Amino acid sequence: MKKTLFSTLVILFAVQVLAYAARKDAAKIAVASNSKDAASSISSKAGKCSYYLIFNSTGDLIEVIGNPYKDAQRRAGQQTADLLASKDVTIVIAGKFGEKMIEVMRSNSTDYFQLDGTVADAVKQVLSPGNQILMKLDRNLNPESYESYRKLINIEPNGRKREYVLFTVKKGADKVAALFLSPASEKGRSTLRLNENMWLYIPNVGKPIRITSLQSVVGGVFNNSDILRLDYAAEYFVGQTEELNDKYILHLKAKTKNVAYDKLKMWVDKKKILPVKVECLTEASMLIKTIHFKQTKDFGDKIVRPSVIETDSPLYKGYKSVMIFANIKKRTFEDELFTLTFMPNLESLRQ
Repeated sequence: MKKTLFSTLVILFAVQVLAYAARKDAAKIAVASNSKDAASSISSKAGKCSYYLIFNSTGDLIEVIGNPYKDAQRRAGQQTADLLASKDVTIVIAGKFGEKMIEVMRSNSTDYFQLDGTVADAVKQVLSPGNQILMKLDRNLNPESYESYRKLINIEPNGRKREYVLFTVKKGADKVAALFLSPASEKGRSTLRLNENMWLYIPNVGKPIRITSLQSVVGGVFNNSDILRLDYAAEYFVGQTEELNDKYILHLKAKTKNVAYDKLKMWVDKKKILPVKVECLTEASMLIKTIHFKQTKDFGDKIVRPSVIETDSPLYKGYKSVMIFANIKKRTFEDELFTLTFMPNLESLRQ
């Protein structure tokens, strides 16, 4: 009896593994495109693009379909998502997705990535195992569009602390703004990041001032790039992937010379696909700082991520900075809110 039960369990487990492997091997990638050519640029309108180019799991173009819903007055995203699911598409790539289309894709178990550039390059990027892990990590770490409250604490070698409270809003992969709520001396200041460009607004000055990624508006070990963090995949690509017990180790290289760190070495929890530790390195692999992700917390609405981020640096011995998230909530924003002219009005976004 026990032997029969054991044999049955083994067979069931084998069937599940084979089913998973078959689904992975049968992955189909649909890319929103402006033309029928893989050299075309990716369309920014997932639901209303002109064409979808469909690729197999080895990156071969296998089908081109015209989008019958590109001129639809309503529900274009939802109908497009269902159309792609009917063609067994497992991954969708576009420049931008609407919330309703995302909801349908999730219900269809369809993965999705927001990318720019050419269709062919995007397919190669998504098919790289390391980059798939990194992009999933970005989505697990932060919703695509959200608001948050967090406290920054700078700790000196003598134990002295300096604390700041920030209200932060983020949209997409490249727009972040933050408002200082305390201490009183900083209240009303705001920061804005658009891609690699950053500004600081000081009420008494009256106009935004350009700042750099390596500077820090709060001092301490966190720099502006850490405080106004974009999606990792927006700034880095994975050059090498290792596996160590229950962790992936991703070796990230900067896409441009304008980012804060030339290289990152990232330890990722295999089960949760969340960062555990990141070493920030120079081009010569010299360690600049180490960032530790701790105390995973359920913030609600399927947002489960580390609530505490600590950093230390061999360049600032005895100093430590801590970032504590008190709340993260999905929220949509208009692009106009991430502009220099809106920086003095960030307080109006608090609900």
